[in-house]
Amino acid sequence: MLCRFSDDPNDPSQTRVMDLAAQWRAKGDQNFIMANLNPSWDADNRTILALYEVFFTITGIFTFNVVQYFDAMSHGLVDVTGNKVFPCKLNLTAAEGLALANNPGGKEYQDGMFKRAKDALLQQYGINWKDFYGIAVSFQSPDFGSQGGVNYDGGPGVYMDIRYVVNNGTQRWGHEMGHGFGLGHSRTDGVLTSNCTGGDPSDYTDPWDIMSVECAFSAADNDYGMRGPGMNAWNMRHMQGLDESRIWKGSNNTDFSETIVLNPLHWRYKAGFLGAEIPGIGPNSAYLVEFRTREFWDAAIPQPQVIVHRFEDVHSYIMKGTKGQKSLSAGDVFQSGSGPFSRVQVLSIDAANNTATVRLCYSLEPIVTPSVKINFEKPVDPCVPDEPVAGSEAKFVFELSNVICNMSYQVLWSVSGTSPLSGQLNTGSSFSIWTPDPPIAVTVSVTIFFDDGTIITDAYPFHSIDQATAGAIHFFCENSRKHKLRVIPWWEWDLEKLRTIANDYSREELKLIEQRTEKILQTVRQLNKVVR
Repeated sequence: MLCRFSDDPNDPSQTRVMDLAAQWRAKGDQNFIMANLNPSWDADNRTILALYEVFFTITGIFTFNVVQYFDAMSHGLVDVTGNKVFPCKLNLTAAEGLALANNPGGKEYQDGMFKRAKDALLQQYGINWKDFYGIAVSFQSPDFGSQGGVNYDGGPGVYMDIRYVVNNGTQRWGHEMGHGFGLGHSRTDGVLTSNCTGGDPSDYTDPWDIMSVECAFSAADNDYGMRGPGMNAWNMRHMQGLDESRIWKGSNNTDFSETIVLNPLHWRYKAGFLGAEIPGIGPNSAYLVEFRTREFWDAAIPQPQVIVHRFEDVHSYIMKGTKGQKSLSAGDVFQSGSGPFSRVQVLSIDAANNTATVRLCYSLEPIVTPSVKINFEKPVDPCVPDEPVAGSEAKFVFELSNVICNMSYQVLWSVSGTSPLSGQLNTGSSFSIWTPDPPIAVTVSVTIFFDDGTIITDAYPFHSIDQATAGAIHFFCENSRKHKLRVIPWWEWDLEKLRTIANDYSREELKLIEQRTEKILQTVRQLNKVVR
């Protein structure tokens, strides 16, 4: 309803926006002019009616108008292509309207204006307002504020004058019409105060969402002053405008860890997922995960990022990541609960192709602190000792336990008592060193840094065994394995079999074995003396 008072001489089909600007500049005070008129008004030759037609109806379908906005914000499920603009003259002068605004004022005044506009629609056009979902009452002269809701004189409505069409576009109309579709102001989980005013102290704290318009990432628009930002996934769902077939959903009855690729939330013409749902923890609703990019309605957001929301009553709540941030970049994590728990990790963001890869995880079990254990990686030969041998390479690996959701981590190896092999990295899955002689104490350590801030460590201290001992161990192992010698006292060994076995070893190796065997025998003799 494009309304004017009975003593307003401006015919909306004839008077241009630039004409209004000239009139207001001529009679308005400087504060009003500075607050409401910018140079674009003086060059705008659209008639008032033409302006409303292109902004509210399919006439302006190729501009960032109301029809385009709600088509995008509802995945095409909320159809406002039937919007109509009806110019009307109310049986009320501007002075009489001002008197009513002062007394009774407020919503009672606005309800009265809605009633008058609806009566004019019926009387001047023969149309019942109930043929439409709701009514927007907009005066072509300055009026009082901008409001929207589900009950203005018995039905959904929006109340704003022409200034909000020229200066604010879908930035303000998207917000107030969102109220008409039943949405409250968007908020931040756990935050009870706001830097913006105009609502509950906790309102207007989600700048990526139109329902936080007082503090939102809105972009300039050539046709209507401002536009956007878009609407978050939970507000779209509450408005019955979320295509659920394009939302990946995880069950709350079983554990899962899934990696998916997300397209931007409002890009329904691009194949793939437009969002994801994971179970809410405690009293929370399910969490909806979305990806937003610096395009179209979101042209003013800082950068492509992933965002998580929950919903309560009529309000969406943006969820903070583990660093206290409201949006997630590559490597960032959102996690709620300690068992059951839900988790979102952003693995990567491809700004060129407008995709985000995320890992979604849920578990019914309590979170257990991860642990790590270093193992010496024994060579393939089964007869090589289970300990590092002096003068040789030693390779170590680590084993993780209690790692949830395939969490990402970074590795840092270190060693004391010797040096890593030349060219050995200390950030890989294994770590190789040069083993020193037995008297030297060696400690290999590993530290694991998880993406949620958890840090775990392990150490592997050892003294090497010398080559002679290693050779003796290998000799006896080979004898048992290849020739199946039964365990008998050494003095009962079959000498012919020993000669055959010895042929597998070099003279130097046999010398080392002899030395080590002699030491073993000396030890046995000493033990026998002690026993006696």
